[in-house]
Amino acid sequence: DDLFSFATPSGTLASDASKSTTASKAKSQDAATRRGKQFYELVEYVTNRTGRKRVVKAGQVRQTAWLRLFQLANSSEQLEMVAELFPRWRDSGKEFCPIHAESFIRRCEELKCPTLALKVFGDHSKYGLGLSSLFAARHLLHSVYNKRPLSDSMTVAALFGVYKLPPVSSDLAACSMLYSACLKDNSANARIVGKALYEELQKHALDKPPVKAPQESVVRARYAEKPNIWLLDALRTIEKVHKKTGKEWKWMRYWTTDREWRPRDTFTPMRPETTADHA
Repeated sequence: DDLFSFATPSGTLASDASKSTTASKAKSQDAATRRGKQFYELVEYVTNRTGRKRVVKAGQVRQTAWLRLFQLANSSEQLEMVAELFPRWRDSGKEFCPIHAESFIRRCEELKCPTLALKVFGDHSKYGLGLSSLFAARHLLHSVYNKRPLSDSMTVAALFGVYKLPPVSSDLAACSMLYSACLKDNSANARIVGKALYEELQKHALDKPPVKAPQESVVRARYAEKPNIWLLDALRTIEKVHKKTGKEWKWMRYWTTDREWRPRDTFTPMRPETTADHA
C-alpha cells in the first residue's frame, strides 16, 4: 500500500499550477503599473524643464531621457504624447541626434504606428526631429512598404530628398523595398515608378557581390544587420511576384540563393589549345 505513497495528488498539482499562474499575472500587472508610473513621471519631468519658459528651473533634461521615454511608451497613444513634447526641446535651443530618429522609428514600428513617424518627419518645422541618417530613412521605409498603402512609401521616398539623403534608387535596400511596394499597387503611377526602380535595382545588384543575411538569431537581432535582412526579404518578395507574373527573375537567384556570383562583365576565355582542337 505504501509503494506509491510519495506520489503527489493531481488536485495538489492543479492547485500549485493555478497559484503559479496567479502569481505570474500579479507580477506582470505590478511591472506594467510601475512602467506606467515611470512613464508619466518622466513626461512630467521633461515637460516642466523644457520649452521657452521652464516651469522648473532646477535640473536638466538629458539626451537619454528621450530614449527612455520611447522605451517606456507602451502604446501608440503614449508615443504620440512623447512626440508632442518634441517642439519643447527645440524651443529650449536643443537639437535631436540621429540615434533619436532611429530609436523613434523603431518604437513606432514596434507599436504599429508608423504613420506617427511619417507625421513627425513630415513636419520638421513643428517637431524638429530630422530624418538625419540613411539608416533611419531605410527603417522608416521598411515600417510602411509591406503593409501600408503605396502613398506612404512614396512619402518616405520624398523625405529622402527633403533631408538631403541619397536618392532611394541609389540604395539597394531602399530601392528594393519601394519597388516591392509598387508591385502590390495596380495604379499607372506605380507601374511608371516601378519600371524606373527596377532598372536601377537590377543595375546595382548585378554590379555588386550579393550579401547574405546572418542565420544566428543573436546576430540577426543586431540593428546594424537589419538593412541587409530587409534587402533580401524584399528581393525574395520581388522574385516571387516576378515568377508569378512572368517577369524576369533569374538574376535575383544570386542574392536569394547560395549560387556563386561573378561580375557580369567577366568571362572565361578559351585556351589556345582548346581552340585548336576544335579547328
